[in-house]
Amino acid sequence: MKKQLYFLISIILMIGSFQAHAQTYRLAGTVYDQDGPLPGVAVIVQGSTVGTMTDDNGHFSIKAQKGDKLIFQMMGFKDIEYIVVKENTKISITFTETTQELDQVIITALGTTQRKISNLAAVTSIDAKLLDQPTTSISNLLGGRVAGVISSLTSGEPGKNIAEFWIRGIGTFGANSSALVLIDGLEGDINSIDPSDIENFSVLKDASATAVYGVRGANGVVLITTKRGSTDKVRITGRVSTTLSHLRRLPDYVGAYDYATLANEAREVRGEEPLYSNVEMDIIRNNLDPDLYPDVNWQKEIVKNNSWKRAYYVSAQGGAKAAKYFLSLSVNQEDAAYKVDHSSPYAQNVGYDTYGFRSNIDMNLTPTTKLYFGSTGHLAVNRNPGVANTDYIWSAQANIHPLRLPTVYSNGQLPGVGQGAQTSPYVMINRLGKRLDTEFQSKTTVALEQDLGMITKGLRIRAQGAFDYTSWFSESRHVQPELYEAVSRTSTGELVTIKRVSEQAASYNKTTNNYRKYHFESTLNYDRLFGKDHRVSGLVYYYMSDDKYSSESVSNMSAIPKRYQGISSRLTYGYSDTYLIDLNFGYTGSENFQKGRRFGFFPSVAVGWVPTQYKFMKDNLPWLNFFKVRASYGTVGNDRISSKRFPYLTIVNRGTTSPWGSASAETLWETYTGADNLKWEVATKFDLGFEGTLFVDKVDFVLDFFNDVRDGIFQERQQVPSYVGLMSRPYSNIGKMRSYGADGNVSFKQKIGSDMNLTLRANFTYSKNDVKNWEESNPAYPYQERSGYPYGVVRGYYALGLFKDQQDIDTSPVQTFGEYRPGDIKYRDVNGDGRIDSDDRVPIAYGLSSSGAIVPILMYGFGGEFQYKKLSIGVLFKGTGNSDFFYGGAGYIPFASGRLGNVLAQAMEYKNRWIPKDYAEKHGIPLEQAENPDAIYPRLTYGSSSNNTQTSTFWKGNGRYLRLQEITINYNWSAKFMKKIGLQSADLQLVGNNLAVWSPVKNFDPEQAQNSGRAYPIPVTFTFQVYLHF
Repeated sequence: MKKQLYFLISIILMIGSFQAHAQTYRLAGTVYDQDGPLPGVAVIVQGSTVGTMTDDNGHFSIKAQKGDKLIFQMMGFKDIEYIVVKENTKISITFTETTQELDQVIITALGTTQRKISNLAAVTSIDAKLLDQPTTSISNLLGGRVAGVISSLTSGEPGKNIAEFWIRGIGTFGANSSALVLIDGLEGDINSIDPSDIENFSVLKDASATAVYGVRGANGVVLITTKRGSTDKVRITGRVSTTLSHLRRLPDYVGAYDYATLANEAREVRGEEPLYSNVEMDIIRNNLDPDLYPDVNWQKEIVKNNSWKRAYYVSAQGGAKAAKYFLSLSVNQEDAAYKVDHSSPYAQNVGYDTYGFRSNIDMNLTPTTKLYFGSTGHLAVNRNPGVANTDYIWSAQANIHPLRLPTVYSNGQLPGVGQGAQTSPYVMINRLGKRLDTEFQSKTTVALEQDLGMITKGLRIRAQGAFDYTSWFSESRHVQPELYEAVSRTSTGELVTIKRVSEQAASYNKTTNNYRKYHFESTLNYDRLFGKDHRVSGLVYYYMSDDKYSSESVSNMSAIPKRYQGISSRLTYGYSDTYLIDLNFGYTGSENFQKGRRFGFFPSVAVGWVPTQYKFMKDNLPWLNFFKVRASYGTVGNDRISSKRFPYLTIVNRGTTSPWGSASAETLWETYTGADNLKWEVATKFDLGFEGTLFVDKVDFVLDFFNDVRDGIFQERQQVPSYVGLMSRPYSNIGKMRSYGADGNVSFKQKIGSDMNLTLRANFTYSKNDVKNWEESNPAYPYQERSGYPYGVVRGYYALGLFKDQQDIDTSPVQTFGEYRPGDIKYRDVNGDGRIDSDDRVPIAYGLSSSGAIVPILMYGFGGEFQYKKLSIGVLFKGTGNSDFFYGGAGYIPFASGRLGNVLAQAMEYKNRWIPKDYAEKHGIPLEQAENPDAIYPRLTYGSSSNNTQTSTFWKGNGRYLRLQEITINYNWSAKFMKKIGLQSADLQLVGNNLAVWSPVKNFDPEQAQNSGRAYPIPVTFTFQVYLHF
């Protein structure tokens, strides 16, 4: 690691030294507007953080080098540029043109820039600087920052600490609900890009925005544009950071004596003999026999609470009129907080390292012809212990109670009662070998752009080809030591153990896979203003792709590459920047449909109105600088409805058999019934949006309401009777689902005096859904149907609380889940038949994704930035609305699996468990705390209680939270001695993440609540980061 750091710093200093001799000039002067000298104007050296502000008399003074470009910025005015060619102390700058909302641009479909006033699509753009934060993946930064995005992070372990995200929630229960991610116009992996490479970041949400992408954009589009070269002098940026990760919100489990006390209670309150005798309790209390009665806190044995991450980055940006370039290199190294026994040759900590490079080269072949060449590479290396899955480590610390196993027996034998989560976590980390998983992604692309102004003004064409290659290599060196369980001692005190797992010799396994993709696209663009009032633009986009995984090539059919091609178009018209209309269509072909249905046509239309263009609005409402109403309606197709290739084909295999002992005969049998009526899944989308700026652009807001109906979702038929004689149930386009909601953002900017600036921001995303049609075998009751309820609904029993006494049991409906007593959970008889059984299961929660992650209905974020001279402080809060989940499993419900399962410390509080009064009186427990009807645990049971472990509202929790997600403190430092090595300035940055959480969930992180402690916690992180600007 040190060698890599020295090498990176050497590169930065070496490049910087070439610039050290560049001549530095003093620039000074006065800035005016029409009323005279103008104070508070920002004067910045472009491409750096060097800057100053004009004083009360409009004067400024700054140092820069020859070739630098000074940018003069003032709210309400257009920026003014000044090229440094010599020293000048009498510069005069005059602001005359005010900023017009109609001249601002945003990045929209196909990476094209579109004037903000004429854009009719639902697009959220975010300042790339807000994403330039220390993180494992850009996806971790989106929730709470970007309106329209809902995210969920379920693990903090390196390599797994990557968030899932959805644009406007989950819109389909089909095979694919993921957003399309485009990096520089090409499909890419959002986890492979360094935040410092990003120039623009946009999220496209409605049909108008995504229509040109055809099937690929059905679930929304994330559009990332990376930095390009400039014609200024070479700019070198280096970044070095170190991050301390601290684990908190770890589950707090009881020690050995408390465990034994509760275990005895669980047996006695059920009329059984105590598990531990009085003698054994004394041994446990005094820790007299650590072999048979250990007291092990497995968290302290396997986790050290703190771990480190290191990151390095360097980029170069420059060029001339003929060619421009942007180059970058990045390294990230992250370790987990597991304790590793370095004396063991088989020990292995979890680590996740990434290495990346990017090159963007733009060349002007002629005044009208541009050539672009891009190349990227990303290598991810994930190191793990030999255990098959590190989730077993966290399952084990939840499963193995302190009395179950010691770390090592006194005779040197390793403990264990089985494989997987029944193995000592210490053994998992230090004695099972090592695993290594690597993934290398590369992309090479060439694009040619030709201005066709010689044919007609505003016409240009662009063609681009790309080759993607990804390789995966995984290897494991596994060894299995003998594992023993102690059962007793001999009369002489020697330990008696039983072998539970046999030794396995060291073994080596490897797997490989490769992916390649060819992609070609071409875009014809036209943009022209006729007269002063008529603006027309249009584009025609064509693409085709061919991709293939080597692991899927196991037969003639599966070896066929997946191919797509499509054409789409957009036509826009605006009159006087007041009345606007967009027409879009996509025409896409897919292999998933048979001939005649292979291509789908998906049109959309959007209209807009900008009343602030009227003169009477400008005269009477001068504080309303800009206001636009827009609406879009259209369809988007989705063909990614099944993981099966050619799902419309019926698969028939051929073989031989010898019926009734006769000669061999050829046979045919059907293995899959094709859906020969298969068609496109269609999303019909509607969006109504409002945009505006107020008070000389100090306030900026966007608000969207959306409705998305998915029809033709691919499902297995459930209502085909068995007498039809099908070998398998066919699939068909029978599902339907609706998602709806709103999203928006608002910002406020205020200049305070000449040295201070304040910016406040807030955003939200609210998304709900309802399943309109889900084919299933006819349920007995309407409330058991999936149709009419949200996707991800969880069905269970409605708990009425705990039975008070035997009379309460005798006068209540019969519960059919086994024995139950006072203090056990009481359920509602929904159908009124006097019995509690599966017919009484009703929808009690929803909001879980197919992976089990909690998907909140509401996600929001708010924060801001305060800047004083060269110091800036940023704050971000992130939160969710009500989010359902269920407590349960080993490590939460005491003794649910008998000897398997830890017990949370909260169970020791009398008020938290239902204790019979006779037991309380016998054991000195205050009677006022016995038989608590509001206890969070029913009457304890040693072993599974079928009655109490049913999915029900009793175990339902609310995972809503408000999180202090981030605090950033940045200071820009510049000094004379820096110039000697070509260093313009340095940014010193301290970033804290996940600093505080407010939530009804207390024992775990609320984003991980559904795991009940069986997952690597999301850590608090503190990062010190230095940016060097040459």
